[in-house]
Amino acid sequence: MAMIVDNQPKILEEQSDNNIIQKKLKNDFFPKNVKESSLIIKEIPMNSSKINNETSSKLISSPKIYKDIRNDKKELEEYLKQNNPEFLEKFELIDFLKNGSAGSVMKARPKLKGTKTSLNRFVALKFLNNGNTKKNTQNHDEIIIHGSLKHKNIPSIYGYYKIGNNSCIAMEMDIYGDLDSFKKKVIKRSPLSETLICYILGGLVDAVYYIHTHNKIIHMDIKQQNILVDDYINIKLTDYSVSVCYKNLKKIELPMVGTCYYMSPEVLRKQTISASDASRIDVYSIGVLLYLLAFCDYPYKLKDVNNKDYSQILKNIEKYELEFPQECENSKIFLNLIKNCLNKDIKNRYSIYQLMKDPFYQGYQVILNEKEKLYNAGKFVVDLMVDNILNFNQYIKQKEKEVK
Repeated sequence: MAMIVDNQPKILEEQSDNNIIQKKLKNDFFPKNVKESSLIIKEIPMNSSKINNETSSKLISSPKIYKDIRNDKKELEEYLKQNNPEFLEKFELIDFLKNGSAGSVMKARPKLKGTKTSLNRFVALKFLNNGNTKKNTQNHDEIIIHGSLKHKNIPSIYGYYKIGNNSCIAMEMDIYGDLDSFKKKVIKRSPLSETLICYILGGLVDAVYYIHTHNKIIHMDIKQQNILVDDYINIKLTDYSVSVCYKNLKKIELPMVGTCYYMSPEVLRKQTISASDASRIDVYSIGVLLYLLAFCDYPYKLKDVNNKDYSQILKNIEKYELEFPQECENSKIFLNLIKNCLNKDIKNRYSIYQLMKDPFYQGYQVILNEKEKLYNAGKFVVDLMVDNILNFNQYIKQKEKEVK
């Protein structure tokens, strides 16, 4: 999981047949002294669909959606008792972590089979609001897509469950929550140092590179709330509910999905793009995130716009030139990276492959080397990342001299 302690659980085995991914659940994330037969973890059979804009299978449609009972643990438990009483024998529900239109995420502990004993491990249970056929299909695609991913910077899936007319994903839980919560509860300072921004960027880019290179997937919704931080301060990209797979496609018809402040001009226009430019959609969102982390604001004056007025956001992007605060003291290398990520012209914007060659991103390795030293010395990494790490400062200064 961590760079030093690589204990990433091996959960899924993947097989592919005509773009249909079958997954076999393992229980390796539990303590080794617990026999697999003593655990009740069961996946929903995934006999279905193509991971694409089309879905050949249908799950279940339902008039009951979870947003009616979110934030109410007792009501959720009552719903579970009525629709899948065995579920509460598998998990001890603890508390809600997050709620949204797509569903709710709850902190839970898995139980030993046939007992009321909960393991000393936490999992995140994502209850999906199926609601209607469209939402049903979308949730099914999320299960298929996320279940196909196996990477140290992506949360692992432990199982899939049918609950009445809805569904639930059990996944790895990251102790510090999303990036926004991590900043408020742990960092407690803003804007962030370039060291910490580069570290966040490094883990995020590794995940994005993986999904584009190995799975041909556009995430479509990169933002603070979809970036998690685990026990070892590793960065993990989650929430594939609106992701688009472009495998075997030469052209991609972009849907207008995601979070409006982070959407690229092409998404706001619902353009058709070349598959070779697919990663540039996610790179634009990364650029927005970098700007936000560095300046506590959105680029192109987006903060002044109604967050549902997509046409006005597009006008702002087209009208305004990218500017940085006058008092900005950030390195030129960092500012140049943001410019290349937020280029309005998709052909001139960084791809994920170009981003990985950028000198600011390559400073990530300097930070990883320092992180290892800090862990070995028993120090808490974040304490030093809040301020720029000396070696990283020296690296940036050297690179700026080379550019001159």
